[in-house]
Amino acid sequence: MNRRLFQACETLKPLIFGVFVGLTACQNASIQSSTKSRPYDRNATGIQPEVTLHRSLDANGQPQVDLYLSIERRSLLYSRAHSKAPFVASLSVNLDGQTWALADTAWDDTPRLLRAKWTLERDITSNRATVVVEDVQRKSQWVQSLPWSSLPQLIRQDFLVWSEQDAWPTPNQNVAVGDTLLLAFPPEAQDEVWNVELVNAPSSLPPPPYSNARWALDTLNANPIASLVPGASVVEWIVPWGTTLWRSDNQPVTLLLHGRRARFPDMVEPPFMIEPLRFIASRSEYKALTEASHPKLAMDQFWLACGKNPDKARMLLQTYYERVEEANHAFSGVLEGWRTDRGVVHVVYGVPDRVRRDRWNEYWIYGEEGTANALTFHFRRRNLPFDDNFFELQRSFQFRSPWDRAISNWRNGRVRGD
Repeated sequence: MNRRLFQACETLKPLIFGVFVGLTACQNASIQSSTKSRPYDRNATGIQPEVTLHRSLDANGQPQVDLYLSIERRSLLYSRAHSKAPFVASLSVNLDGQTWALADTAWDDTPRLLRAKWTLERDITSNRATVVVEDVQRKSQWVQSLPWSSLPQLIRQDFLVWSEQDAWPTPNQNVAVGDTLLLAFPPEAQDEVWNVELVNAPSSLPPPPYSNARWALDTLNANPIASLVPGASVVEWIVPWGTTLWRSDNQPVTLLLHGRRARFPDMVEPPFMIEPLRFIASRSEYKALTEASHPKLAMDQFWLACGKNPDKARMLLQTYYERVEEANHAFSGVLEGWRTDRGVVHVVYGVPDRVRRDRWNEYWIYGEEGTANALTFHFRRRNLPFDDNFFELQRSFQFRSPWDRAISNWRNGRVRGD
């Protein structure tokens, strides 16, 4: 297959007190929720697969849908029939009424990821493409529902973004900087002019919930960097830092690709782990952390000062970075998830007790709803061309006291896990 090359302008393990901190798998742009009231509680769902759908035409010109599945084997329940039998996990995958079964045997040299591909030999028959993945033995389900349109109306799933680094399709908009992507365009879009623009995200963090300061996000612009006609070839693209937008005047689909650091969304290197501490560290403490000659040691000392003893410090650290990684999975767009308004509230306060939401609003409720002590944060969706997952907090000075108390709880080791 022919390729065309386009390149943009530039191309601690978290072990503290002997504990590894890390979450795995990547969140799709749509929200998968284990409960209606706590949709961002990843720990409530036993499995977190990555699923990619791609619609194409078969040899007879009829639509078909490929389903790519990737899942951490360690999240599956393996069992065996008797003491000499191998351990086996069972998965059930359903797409638009079609069900596939997968049995996976655990061996000593089994790769970390279980990957599989199936083809639905027809188009989706409704206006939603619903995928249900079930760990049969654990009796745990994961559900994803995406909007769908019949051809000739193009949708995002008519375009395939293939990572040469992973040798697998990208399941969402997050891609590794420096990776080479192969972009496959549907026939209807191959002869169109596609304009490529780049947005560089601000390095500043969102203001606190009680602040009325203006955020640098308001001044972001998409700058043109390339124009191309894909033709019948696959476009080869080397991922730059920032967000790239692929838009055509004659097509309704915008391709968004967010260039991320290596190993995103996990937090595994001290320099990256220090950045989110700005939410709970003083200005002078944060400056000392960022300038430390031994970042890991400086981070150890920070958490030990908060926890007063190694066991408490370990718990605080684990809770904090689990929340950071949860935010990366759920809220990322032009910004890493923990840098967003929803991210900062999620990191400091944890999983809300209840979430009420529609397309344009989210209300996060902490405490008993309807009581005087309940705390409610209102986030409103911003219609940004370079981010389809951005919600802005409706700030108020009334948050000053509860925010100060929340920070004090972290600094005095009074925070508990979600």
